[in-house]
Amino acid sequence: MFAKSIILSLLTVSVANAHFTLRYPEPFGKSAAKQDQGPCGGYTLDSNTPVTQFHVDGDAVAYASSHPEVKVLFRIIEGNSPDGPNSYKGFPIVEQYGSGDFCEPRVTAPKSLVGKQGIVQVVQNAVDGMLYACAYVRFVNGVNSNLPDTCKNGTGVDAGFAEDASLEAIFGSSTDTPSTSETTSAPTATNTPSSGSLKSFSMVGGVVGIAIALLGGL
Repeated sequence: MFAKSIILSLLTVSVANAHFTLRYPEPFGKSAAKQDQGPCGGYTLDSNTPVTQFHVDGDAVAYASSHPEVKVLFRIIEGNSPDGPNSYKGFPIVEQYGSGDFCEPRVTAPKSLVGKQGIVQVVQNAVDGMLYACAYVRFVNGVNSNLPDTCKNGTGVDAGFAEDASLEAIFGSSTDTPSTSETTSAPTATNTPSSGSLKSFSMVGGVVGIAIALLGGL
């Protein structure tokens, strides 16, 4: 009985810590401890916040998620405030299946933002609620033809377009949104999906798997 209690506690801790890590663009902060706090996971923009160039005609947003299923909003915000009045949906809402690395290489922004700075916000609607991460960017012309190494998909990770009223309500105005009749695009030939899942989340998966196996034997 004591062993069963410990196992259930491990499962609870694993689920409670099941968040995501924004890999690209470089986020405000890397800890997911307060990721349930909007708009940027407990972080605010300051003089030390890194700035990443973001191509308005298509650039990568890469992250690693421990959730087996999650819906994701990619939001583009003009200016230095995540609560700014001008925001845009950079891509249709995505539903990701399978935990691990995921990359959408064609998130877009309005051409009118070229030369300006802004924020790329990633919001996940997950089993443990809304989760937030932000990156500070400078918008530049064109398409990113040199995708980062982090733009890869883990083994068994797939995605499609989805609807989500809660995510739709987050952004106010939206323009330059790709048609939902498109299919999600894959990374270029030099950045094909990876065959391995994210190592940093392997411990969570391992704890859950072991716990389930042990519970079955009790």
